[in-house]
Amino acid sequence: MLTDPPVRHVNVLYDAQKFTHLPPLAGLARQPYFSEADGKVITEPGYNSQTHRFGVFDARQFALPEPTVEAAQEALSLLEGLLSEFRFVADADKAAALAAMMTATVRPTLSHAPAFHVRAPTMGSGKTYLCELIGAFAGPGLNNKVSYPTSSEEATKVILSLLLTGPAVIEFDDMDTDWAPHGVIKRALTAEQITERILGVSKTASVSTRTLFLGSGNNVGPIRDLLRRVITIHLDPQCETPATIDYDSQPLKKVRQDRGKYVSAVLTLIQAWRNAGAPQADVSSIATFNGSWSEYCRHPLIWLGLPDPATSLLEQLNHSPDSDDFGNLMKEWHAAFGNVPTTVRKAKQTAAENSSLMDALLEFPIDDFRGELSPTKLGQLLGKNANRIVGGYQLQPVKADGRKGWRVVKL
Repeated sequence: MLTDPPVRHVNVLYDAQKFTHLPPLAGLARQPYFSEADGKVITEPGYNSQTHRFGVFDARQFALPEPTVEAAQEALSLLEGLLSEFRFVADADKAAALAAMMTATVRPTLSHAPAFHVRAPTMGSGKTYLCELIGAFAGPGLNNKVSYPTSSEEATKVILSLLLTGPAVIEFDDMDTDWAPHGVIKRALTAEQITERILGVSKTASVSTRTLFLGSGNNVGPIRDLLRRVITIHLDPQCETPATIDYDSQPLKKVRQDRGKYVSAVLTLIQAWRNAGAPQADVSSIATFNGSWSEYCRHPLIWLGLPDPATSLLEQLNHSPDSDDFGNLMKEWHAAFGNVPTTVRKAKQTAAENSSLMDALLEFPIDDFRGELSPTKLGQLLGKNANRIVGGYQLQPVKADGRKGWRVVKL
């Protein structure tokens, strides 16, 4: 008979600093998963001494066929069938949705993985439904839905409290703001674990970040430092009342009723790619996510003829409003000063007589309470972007008249 352990024993373990007689536990696995050490599929539930994970699943529900090319194509067809009624803007968006399903399936194996954001122009476009469908691949439970934090302090409190429970999915549902780059969220997407102070007590906690992060919202998305950490999936029903669209095939119900079938399809697809020699397409590198995530969730899809599922992330990096605005600023700065080192105060004086330079500067929040350019804020903006290269120009810190100055060099 199952029963809770005695409270006294639980308290002793909670207060202990060392756990000599307890095997390390890296986390839970809610379905068969890949071993990081050798890439083999772990199909047995229970504790695995190599991966330090505890599998909580019924192995009989997951049937893995011989991972051939034909099996991979059948698996892809099965997964694509779940997405047939969603109105994706481009084929790359459908590929990104498939990559999100694969990421959800193998997230316990990945030390790092991007977040996925479903974006649409209007409500009722299927954003939340798609997030729930993706989340169903991560485990039999529901997504942990929360509002996107409005401050860094709130973000730390919310993310730490959620990660302490080891959730399969954290979903920022129906966002009305962009993905503000709060520090704890940036770290959660690029670090294997985070350590933060537990609110209300003098203790810190180190928690695993092997959780799938999802988000959805109308005409909002990642900005600044999160542009390289979040893949955007674009939906557009292109009708006046998208909320009336029915998903007759009921893809979410299908996955929840027969998760083993669809999770096995993902595992088969990945194994078949490996058996084929793990071919890697000639695509742009994505820094942190160029390792395991690309091998499990990116290259297998490209191998089967789909567009790069990271297309939107690369486009975000290459065409972000921040980059465009800063590129224009450097262009106008170079037009005004050439390669001559210039102080911040000199730049302010020149901008007062140069409308093009002034317009480029005012694209950034560097004015004071009177609406005039603040030398301090301008200096902070330049310092934050020192040595940055955009549009063929580079901002370089130099000396000007014996003081700290700047120049823009055309490369």
